[in-house]
Amino acid sequence: MPAPVNSHRQKLDEVHFLADEFGIPAPKAAELVAGASTEAEDLAAEAMREEHERDPLAAEPVPGGDKDREHIEKDIEDLEKPVRHDRSAPT
Repeated sequence: MPAPVNSHRQKLDEVHFLADEFGIPAPKAAELVAGASTEAEDLAAEAMREEHERDPLAAEPVPGGDKDREHIEKDIEDLEKPVRHDRSAPT
């Protein structure tokens, strides 16, 4: 039988584990760890705040906002198909 979770940090780690590994939303995970209490609300709020601070894509390159001139469409009118306004036959 696992040892009971006592410290706030241990409980917060458990909430993160449940959220990350099992996809349980932080409020529900906090309720599972701490029961229905204000401590569960505090754990959920802190877990969500820490989740928002983590950036899993921080090391990945981000494309620039400006496109190269050669990749911008100049005029696409000739690529569009004409719209026909025929009445459809009754079914």
